[in-house]
Amino acid sequence: MSTTTKEPYLLNVDEEASKRLNLQHGILTRMLGGILIPEPVITRLNQIQESGRSQSYDWPACKENTYVKIADLATGTGIWLYSIRKQLEESGLKAELYGYDLHDNQFPPEDKREDVEFHKLNILDTPKFQEIGPIYHYIHARLLTSVLTKEEWKVAIDNCLEILKPGGFLHFEEIPFGELSIEKDGVPASGGVLEKLQASMKLLKRDLDCGHNIYNYLEELELWETEHRKIDLRTCDEETRQMQNVNARLGLEEFINNAIARGPGALKRLGYESKEAALERMASLGKDPGTQAYFVLHSILGKKPGGVFSMQISCGCPPPPVESDLEEAREEPEEMYVPDPDPVYDQEGKEDTEEPPLNFVVPRRGRFQVSYAVISDKPDSK
Repeated sequence: MSTTTKEPYLLNVDEEASKRLNLQHGILTRMLGGILIPEPVITRLNQIQESGRSQSYDWPACKENTYVKIADLATGTGIWLYSIRKQLEESGLKAELYGYDLHDNQFPPEDKREDVEFHKLNILDTPKFQEIGPIYHYIHARLLTSVLTKEEWKVAIDNCLEILKPGGFLHFEEIPFGELSIEKDGVPASGGVLEKLQASMKLLKRDLDCGHNIYNYLEELELWETEHRKIDLRTCDEETRQMQNVNARLGLEEFINNAIARGPGALKRLGYESKEAALERMASLGKDPGTQAYFVLHSILGKKPGGVFSMQISCGCPPPPVESDLEEAREEPEEMYVPDPDPVYDQEGKEDTEEPPLNFVVPRRGRFQVSYAVISDKPDSK
């Protein structure tokens, strides 16, 4: 995704970067135990889908009512969208999937996109978000920490809420640069490269503590069911940590190569006197087998206030009437007489005042049905 700042994106958006992003997705999936959509979101999506299915008996079972809509911002290759399909299927959910990114050169080829729809979109383009409007039940965004300043984060979150339906969930997954480290026996061992990357991010006004600040802003907006989960790579298995070592080396190489491509000025700001010095530093990355790269994954969740829940109460014959029956019922309604209930007596044995009989006009055929909707303004309402 893009920013309003004039500084370029510090990493790549080419084929090699796509491979690194897919590797990074694998690491995050392992850290999350394979559960990419949090349980509160699954519960809410099931409620929405069930509500769509249980609309009026003569409402057609169409895609608009039975499918939930999910958007992934900064989608890159779309790997998150393709990966959630199994969890959706296991949860009995049918979904329309949409991926958005500023760049489209990482999108899959047109003939390999399957059931995912991709679009270019700048996460800071407020008019475009307002044009799209609130159509999504769940919005996911990941790894914008190297892109957005602290001020731009608020714009991005506000824009996400513009396209999120009331009662829908907004979900961010971030790896703050302030919590990156490369260590050996508990001592910093990056040779200064990681520290230069963090200094560059700070110079560009990136939010090195975006995980906590995103959560605080969601709380400030009074979103419901806010949740902040942190997973430290130190708690993960050895294979996951080794995968991160490869990922960190590839990311730092991208960072240095981008600095080289931007010229001597960019190199000097990072502490390198020449292209040769930067290449030498890059060649030495990851040579020490005793070093380990660490990070903390922040998963931040919030639910947009509002949402309508509908309930149907039906009695009578189960199958819905055909159109010919409905037409006949409309033309020839019949009056149904409801007899008086048994008299109710007070303590002295006197009969209460009689109530007038109730009369209903109902179709000759079909079933009797009551529908109502509850609009909730409380976070614990279901």
